[in-house]
Amino acid sequence: MTRTLLTALCLLLTVIAGCSVHVMPRGGAGYTVTADNSLTAEKAGLALTVGVQDLEVAPYRMVDNITSFRVVIDNRTGREISVPLDSFVLIDDQGHQYRPIRPEKIQEIVKKDANYLIPYPYVGYYYLEDREKSAQYDTFQSNLPYYTQNYPQDIFTQALPEEPVLPEAKIAGLVYFVVDLTGKKSFELRVYLPDEERRSEPDFRFPFVVEK
Repeated sequence: MTRTLLTALCLLLTVIAGCSVHVMPRGGAGYTVTADNSLTAEKAGLALTVGVQDLEVAPYRMVDNITSFRVVIDNRTGREISVPLDSFVLIDDQGHQYRPIRPEKIQEIVKKDANYLIPYPYVGYYYLEDREKSAQYDTFQSNLPYYTQNYPQDIFTQALPEEPVLPEAKIAGLVYFVVDLTGKKSFELRVYLPDEERRSEPDFRFPFVVEK
C-alpha cells in the first residue's frame, strides 16, 4: 500500500510540474523589458508599462476564467490625457479578440457562482484540492508577489482608474479580461488612444509568449 501511494504521489507531482505556465514578454525594438517581466513603451511623451498580474484572479476560478494585467500610465506629454478602458484589446495567437471586463461585471460573475465560494468575508475554497489546483497557475518568472486570494472589494480598489491623467502624473491598476491564457501560445495587449476615428493600427503593442 505504501509503495502504491508513493507511486501515485510521484505521478501527481509530475503532472503538476508539467502544467506549470510561464508568461514571458517578447521584447523588440521600441520596448523595454523590466525586472518583473513587464513591457514598457513610450510614444509622444506617454509611457505605458504592461505585465500579467494573475493568470487566474483567485478565488474567482469558475466557469469563466478571469485574467488581470497590471498597467501603469505615465503622462509626460505636458497635457491632460485620457486612456479609457475600451482603449485596451487583447488578441491571442489564433486572432481571437477580447475586450476588458469592468469590475462590476466581475461581481456579477462571482454572484452567479456564489454557491462554490464560502460566504463573504470568509472567501475561499470549500475544498483544499481546489486551492492547490489554483496555485499551479500562479507560476511566473517575476520578482512580484502574485496574489493567491482576493477579496471582492479588491476587484474595485485594484482596478485601473479611468479618470484623466494630469501632466507629469501617473496612474496604475489592473485591467481584467475573461480569458484563459494557459491554453494559448502567445498573445498581445493592444492600446488604442482615443481619437475621432478608430485606426486599424494600435498606438501600443505589448506581446507576450506562454511557455509550458
